[in-house]
Amino acid sequence: MRILKRNLVIVVLVTFWSAPAVCQQAASPADPGAPRAASPKDGAGERTNGATRVIYALDNPDAPSSFKANVTGEAEQRKAVPKIADGRLYLLESWWKSTASIAFPAPTDTTTRVVEVSWKLVMNTGTEGAGFAWLNVEKYGQEGEAPKIEEWEAPSIPACLGVGFDASDPANRDPFRGSGNAYDRPQHEVSLHWDAAEIVKRTTTMDFRDETPHDVRVRVEFVPGGADASVWIDGTVIFDRYFIPSATAYVGRPAFGARNGETAGDTWIEGLNIECEHPIPAPEPPVTVMAIDHKLNDAEHPKSEAVVDFPDNTDRFARIICTLRLDRPETRFDPWDRLAEISVYDDDGERFEILRYITPYHRGHEWKVDVTDYRPLLRGKRRIEQVCSTQGEGWVVTVGFDFYPGTTDRLAYKVINLWSGSPEIGNPDEPVDAFYAPKIVPLDQQTASAKVRTVVTGHGMSPNTDNAAEFMSIGRTLTINGQSFRNVLWKTDNYLNPCRPQGGTWKYDRAGWAPGDVVRPWEVDVTSLIGTGRVLNIGYKLDPYVNEARGQTWAPFHKTESQVILYHKP
Repeated sequence: MRILKRNLVIVVLVTFWSAPAVCQQAASPADPGAPRAASPKDGAGERTNGATRVIYALDNPDAPSSFKANVTGEAEQRKAVPKIADGRLYLLESWWKSTASIAFPAPTDTTTRVVEVSWKLVMNTGTEGAGFAWLNVEKYGQEGEAPKIEEWEAPSIPACLGVGFDASDPANRDPFRGSGNAYDRPQHEVSLHWDAAEIVKRTTTMDFRDETPHDVRVRVEFVPGGADASVWIDGTVIFDRYFIPSATAYVGRPAFGARNGETAGDTWIEGLNIECEHPIPAPEPPVTVMAIDHKLNDAEHPKSEAVVDFPDNTDRFARIICTLRLDRPETRFDPWDRLAEISVYDDDGERFEILRYITPYHRGHEWKVDVTDYRPLLRGKRRIEQVCSTQGEGWVVTVGFDFYPGTTDRLAYKVINLWSGSPEIGNPDEPVDAFYAPKIVPLDQQTASAKVRTVVTGHGMSPNTDNAAEFMSIGRTLTINGQSFRNVLWKTDNYLNPCRPQGGTWKYDRAGWAPGDVVRPWEVDVTSLIGTGRVLNIGYKLDPYVNEARGQTWAPFHKTESQVILYHKP
């Protein structure tokens, strides 16, 4: 092990390869204060366990830094560039309507399976937020400035992974405009980003804009077809191996940014530590299959279908990602949220819903969804169908599938439909239990594991009792071989939907769905319940509900698709 210390940073490199170290050079006599990156000659390291670790000590304010900085707005006018003092990297000072960013040279020129970055983040009252990005070296070079983006609390950069820390999402009661925070929920939000798009955003009870150093740790593990991203703040899990589709491995380097808006505060960083582990070859590109290519979906075209040639054998693929894209037609977008689905038909003509979505209010969007569970249905020649019953204008729909090579510990080999339909709820004359009659699923000897996958969305509203079913939460119980699993059909993060803002009441909680989003399934792994009997006895039951306003408006219903996925060993 060799330790290099040159003014600004301490670098510890333990590698299988020779890589450029991110360490401090002496200033050029012609420009004593100019920031410079380390040269490749500084990167000699011993060949031991294949990990590269870089520690930024930030302990010498008089030395030029190894990062490249950029500022905008009042900070640029005041020449308030990022600086090092007191063992800290001061990213952004209290200048309003300003952004600041820094980017470091790449710690290694080799693709690695795992990247872990940790630092202490301090933001004080007034800041809009901050962000971290793992810049793609192929697109942005081994060193240099970070790309110029306005909202670093939402670091959506082409071909890059990012994590945003949004500290300002003020409450707004307007149902159509302004902030989505209609319920005045905590304004401490953390988001994951990939390739210029926000993937997911969550609130945390932790106020990270309180002038206190907070330990932030980001770990990205690249897996076939994407990346598992984890984020901790002060040891509290915000994201735990959240899968980001299509975010395949690349050589990267770190960048940070912060923003002030109408109010202003300081943002600084302490103790930056980067580890790149497990060298891997560049990932093999996926096999792409186009199913529906820019087909108009409006009142006269409520359905698109195609016979698609999928790979005959999918066992060499570890993951299958479906991309759904809605673009604007020649007229205009449909201004309403519509119920829509994508299905595949097997050789016997049985339909299997593989993806349900609700269209956005008057806009388009793109989603990427893991559909690997439907591997046995996505092979050979299959009929794919997209259905969306709109009553006027609509969308231009594109549906494609990417098959990512790789290995997996289990292969789905059979999909069995359980319940499929839209039963009315709350009507004692037509009890919903009759629709959800118990199912018995026999298992063959090759079944090594199993999952029950249930997709339910509630529809219908006032004057139905309790505003059922769209705006009514209800408990439900799934019973498998005598063991019960509880869940509440209710989605409370609609205002954080990356497809925002929209033209309608997109921000409100709903029964299992959000306008402008795919519907997330309720999944229960039942492998431990298979037992020696090799059978699954499955029941589904709603909590008691009676609609006292029957006949006054459309009956409330739960659109339901439930399936058992069976797996065997590769």
